[in-house]
Amino acid sequence: MSHRSALAPSATQKSMPTSSPSWIQRHPLLAFFAWFFTVGQAFAFFPVVMANRGVEVPHQPFILGSTLVGLLLPALVITRVADGPEGLRALLRRAVEVRVSAGWYAFALLLVPVLSVGLSVGLLGRPTDLSPSIIGSTLLSSFLLQILLNLVPNNWTEEVAWSGFVQRRFQDRHSPFQAALLAGPLFALQHVSAVAGATLGGAVFLMMVMALLVTPYRFVTGWVYNRTGSLLLVGLLHAAGNAAATGSGFMPGLLRSLYPESQLAGMAHLLVFALVGIVVVIATRGRLGLDSAARAQPRSVDERGLELG
Repeated sequence: MSHRSALAPSATQKSMPTSSPSWIQRHPLLAFFAWFFTVGQAFAFFPVVMANRGVEVPHQPFILGSTLVGLLLPALVITRVADGPEGLRALLRRAVEVRVSAGWYAFALLLVPVLSVGLSVGLLGRPTDLSPSIIGSTLLSSFLLQILLNLVPNNWTEEVAWSGFVQRRFQDRHSPFQAALLAGPLFALQHVSAVAGATLGGAVFLMMVMALLVTPYRFVTGWVYNRTGSLLLVGLLHAAGNAAATGSGFMPGLLRSLYPESQLAGMAHLLVFALVGIVVVIATRGRLGLDSAARAQPRSVDERGLELG
């Protein structure tokens, strides 16, 4: 089975008629964002609106609704409209690609959590009451279980849309580095409901900080996706990072459990992702795993290596 590098322009895209009357075919990204920043954000802001009316509703079910209806649905539908059935099948194949080496799975599941714990211990000190039984139960409930709760309905779904649809299409027209720079602030805006209630100046400041932190994360996702072609692996990377710190939204993650009073512990994974992203940019000279030849030459799964490197 041969196909192009994950974020490179697909043959299906090039075969679509350029004179199509469909606005969605001509502007798939605009169509996606028009849907997500209206319908998708309506889900995310519903608990905020209800709270202002004195009614408390759980946030996480609506965040999941925003992800599924606001991100995954338009990514799939617009891909079908813009790229045809073959383009949709290609996206779905990448979404469930599991033929990746063990090194990549270790990278996705362990690197950011281990570094996040190390950073927290270095800055906050050793957590109290770390008996073997406490460590085991915390790892099980606050890390492994959180990955399972996060992966399929949330982080995998997000990355099908952000890596497989948005960032890939940006990379069709721009360099991988530029594509990540474009995707990062938009990815940050997905979380704008989290700063609702702050003053305008405070909300703008918080969103700028979030954009600065998550843009290097898009460097990492672009590199992993370019090198492996697996959206499932990118989703695991996302889920492991969240599980290491904030958790699923239904339960606290590992560091939130170990340091319940610390705001830094909840942000440690973002700081680590930022550091790893900068290292990736420097190590790949901004190519994020996609050489210029990859845009012109199709490569098979074996030729892409699917190995850590």
